[in-house]
Amino acid sequence: MKQTEATGRTIEEATTAALGLIGATREEVEVEVLQEPKPAILGFGGRDARVRVTRQASYGTLARDVATQALGLMGYSVTAELSDEGPDGASVVLSGQDLSGLIGRHGRTLDALEFLVGMHVFRRLGSKAGLVIDAGGYRARREKALVEMAHQARERATQESRPIALDPMEAKERRVVHLALRDDPRVATASEGEEGSRFVVVTPVAPGPAEDTDAP
Repeated sequence: MKQTEATGRTIEEATTAALGLIGATREEVEVEVLQEPKPAILGFGGRDARVRVTRQASYGTLARDVATQALGLMGYSVTAELSDEGPDGASVVLSGQDLSGLIGRHGRTLDALEFLVGMHVFRRLGSKAGLVIDAGGYRARREKALVEMAHQARERATQESRPIALDPMEAKERRVVHLALRDDPRVATASEGEEGSRFVVVTPVAPGPAEDTDAP
């Protein structure tokens, strides 16, 4: 975090001066009033306002730092880097030796870490944004596998003319499957099952009546 102090005739004027020194907007800082302004009486005894502004860590920077601290406490020697940050959220990439235990089956350990870090950052900043934590390129590999799985289910559904149910998945993995087949008119997808064990069903769509090309 970065801090600076400034003075001005009013608290607002001092705050504006401090924001210029630190290169931040009002929404990015906390303002602490160190000295209230006091008007001069007959030209004597007046004083300026003094404030201290503290620039808060960004969502992504805080998520990276929290992930690093949490993994260190868990005994992992891992480097966390902020790979992307924008208005909708941030991505943190973990690198190190033997990340398989950190990833877990189908990324469930990684998902748990992502959830815990996101909750901690939300408590600190009071704002919620999307957070993706990846390790060793797992997320990209898993997304590719899910898309291939969706295409295979589509082929089975159309060839066998019956619905094909996939294994239970987390909500964001089901979303990948839905998006992979969203524009395919041959099939429809739906999530079914109880919460915690929901799965995607790929159902063939019967073609509409053929057009009569010989009609006048």
